[in-house]
Amino acid sequence: MPTIDSITRRATFRSVSSPRVLLVRRTSRIEPGSRRFVLGVALGVGLVSFLITELMHYLLVPNLGRHHERLLAEGMSAFVLTCIVAQLANIHRRQHRLTVARAQVIAEVNHHIRNALTPISLSVDATDNQQLSRVISEAVEHIDWALREILPREIPLRDQQRDQLGYFQTGESGQ
Repeated sequence: MPTIDSITRRATFRSVSSPRVLLVRRTSRIEPGSRRFVLGVALGVGLVSFLITELMHYLLVPNLGRHHERLLAEGMSAFVLTCIVAQLANIHRRQHRLTVARAQVIAEVNHHIRNALTPISLSVDATDNQQLSRVISEAVEHIDWALREILPREIPLRDQQRDQLGYFQTGESGQ
């Protein structure tokens, strides 16, 4: 599935009927995250596995078993390896897509919350109530800290760290 970035990288400006019409050139290049790429890599690994196994049999034990049976066994093992590689590559592709989606959501949430906080933080200067100004300023600073430190976290916290923070409690009491 082409992304906006990949489309704009391949885009060229050409003069057609009106100036500055953006045309997208289609290329035959397979994107690294596509299913066709995963299948191609898996088939390539299977083929290389088959060829290496056949070469090893030819060099090390050329007279081992019947030739057709040996080819069938090597072909089956290469097919199994191809399936395993394809499955692992698919799992990796899905996890990568989820990670990219999560990063996009984090960036978007960060952007919208900061935009919403801007008028609030600017309104603090307009009020004469010092206590209200201090409370609003502290809340804005706390939200800014959370957006900067917590939202983009890449690895989960350990249980000990979660217990120290205290806001991960499930609401169940030990009574």
